[in-house]
Amino acid sequence: DKPLFDPFNLYAESSAERISGQIRGLEPSINAIKPVVDPLNLYTDKTDVDDNVDMSDALPWLSRPVALNRELAGDVGFDPFNFADSEEKLLWQREAELKHSRIAMLAAAGWPLSEVFDKPLAHMLHLKPLLGFGDRVPSVLNGGLAKVSPLYWVGILAIASAIELKALNSDEASFWDPLGLSPKSAGGKQRMEVAEIQNGRLAMMAVVGFAVQEFVTKIGVVNQTPIFFHPINEYVEYFTQGPV
Repeated sequence: DKPLFDPFNLYAESSAERISGQIRGLEPSINAIKPVVDPLNLYTDKTDVDDNVDMSDALPWLSRPVALNRELAGDVGFDPFNFADSEEKLLWQREAELKHSRIAMLAAAGWPLSEVFDKPLAHMLHLKPLLGFGDRVPSVLNGGLAKVSPLYWVGILAIASAIELKALNSDEASFWDPLGLSPKSAGGKQRMEVAEIQNGRLAMMAVVGFAVQEFVTKIGVVNQTPIFFHPINEYVEYFTQGPV
């Protein structure tokens, strides 16, 4: 029989559908008992407090979520809202996290590089620069996305769709390493996976920071911190000789 879902509890307990087990929950049930922890030492009677509880590394005052068992790289027990309450959800969200991390790492590098090279390249190719007021990158908050050619968006969508379809039709986990940089040992591969996910998480925060920073200040991130993106001799000459 086809399962039925009853989020508003419309079927009575005595209904044939509920008795036969056709009514299913929207979320899978987890047969787990949450431990009682006392990180703030509030319990006077410690008999109710569980000992030897596996606590979260990221949030040490909370117990580690059931699905996060340290098998995945970069698992620090951070899931305060219990989004990954099953192994299936955990693996799906890890795949999404990895994809967003890789895109964010490319964006974190491409964002300031585009502010550095957009005008010189546009001048060399006799094109109109895409940077907006204050040499800011086109974005949802900054505006200016309409200046980007529709062919670019079509190409990006086509490439992303091709990669996603290839991944869906493949039974094996894809691993892209054209330069052969991945370590051969299991320990080396694990360190590489941890470095990738940690740098990806940092990159996702960095890209959000770029967007908010430029929206608030109306100045590109390169112009706010030019010493990181231009030759140091320019600043040595500026401070020793003064502006020309």
